[in-house]
Amino acid sequence: MWRLLWVFVPVVAHADMSECLMIAEQNKKNYCMASYSGSATFCDKITSYEYRTQCMQMVIARQRKSAYQIPQPPPKEKTK
Repeated sequence: MWRLLWVFVPVVAHADMSECLMIAEQNKKNYCMASYSGSATFCDKITSYEYRTQCMQMVIARQRKSAYQIPQPPPKEKTK
């Protein structure tokens, strides 16, 4: 049942961390900061258990994606 709840929770994407600072509600502000920075430190500041859990899952998924991503080789220059 809880997994169904995650489908209905909107994912907030912000263009800049300064936009996060303008959010009045602390839980939403910390979630925004965590989504931008990819740091679980902001997730720890969230008081709602469900919201904190979602934040931690998002940060862990983001860190795994960047850690296990295969680096792309630099493009080869064309020689004449």
